Amino acid sequence: MKKITRPTEILSINQSLENTDLALWHLQKEAKYKSSKKREKTEDWLLKEVDEMDLNFGYWITLSFYSQVDNPVIQYLDNQHIRKVILDFLYPHKKPKNRIRLWFFIEQHKSGLLHLHFLMEKVDYLSWLSGRNRKIILHKTTLFNVISNEYSLEDLFIEALTNHLKEWVNKLGRGRKSTKIKHLGKMEKRIHYLNKSLDFNNLDFDKWQHIDFENSDIDRPIKQQTK
Repeated sequence: MKKITRPTEILSINQSLENTDLALWHLQKEAKYKSSKKREKTEDWLLKEVDEMDLNFGYWITLSFYSQVDNPVIQYLDNQHIRKVILDFLYPHKKPKNRIRLWFFIEQHKSGLLHLHFLMEKVDYLSWLSGRNRKIILHKTTLFNVISNEYSLEDLFIEALTNHLKEWVNKLGRGRKSTKIKHLGKMEKRIHYLNKSLDFNNLDFDKWQHIDFENSDIDRPIKQQTK
């Protein structure tokens, strides 16, 4: 067997990386994670909006519908109802000026049907629980855990909101997969994911249709930021 006397060279076709030492993982990363300028500008603008508007997002919520649509405009109308359901859950009487803010994004399945992601600001659990809220729906096991002091207020809130959405959004199924409420995690990671339809190889939507501006608390139109 012949011995390899010289190490294998990896040459870059990217001129900006011509003088950089590369490995195979580097080339794979370049191909996999390279984003379009439109996506990068949109992500930068949204992150700037988070800072300038002093948004305190705490939840990453995903809704999957058993009765799905493929038209973004119809989904926007559904989002309007979902927004109302959430605000009525938090403020069943008079809505305060400093109410919780939401950002809605739609995502397309391979089938062409849509599901929904949205970001929601953190909630003051004590204020929510002590306020004049509507009745909440809890499982008996949850109630037992509350009595046993084995359940946090955050867990209580997330379960109550999950059950409320299933109760008042008719297109949602009753299964666990229909409504997922998670901690936000890293903002940059979430914003990057939400704008994947803006990449060169993704033709899911026309321009910024994946962002529901009408129902989201966003100050300025995105077009002004990405010219």
